Amino acid sequence: MKTIKFSIVANVTIDEDKLRMIGSLGSEITPETYIESVIKDHVQDRGMMININVLEGDIYKDVKEYQHTLINHKAVEELEQEILDAKACINGNCED
Repeated sequence: MKTIKFSIVANVTIDEDKLRMIGSLGSEITPETYIESVIKDHVQDRGMMININVLEGDIYKDVKEYQHTLINHKAVEELEQEILDAKACINGNCED
């Protein structure tokens, strides 16, 4: 079965009361690991797989813009490769 991958940029906001609750759960549980767990559980419960990396910081707009840049760059590279792979050789003699 063929799978299709999607990339997600998300901004999660937690209030201070929730942060205190997370801090009381134990030293191994950080806000980042808590958010990762909540999202992973939700996605996996619906039969999807996820790789996730949670970092503290408000960089949503920058990452979202960079994500579009990367996707466009990758599409251009794939198009260039498709053109190179399809080049025709006259009389079986290919020159670059």
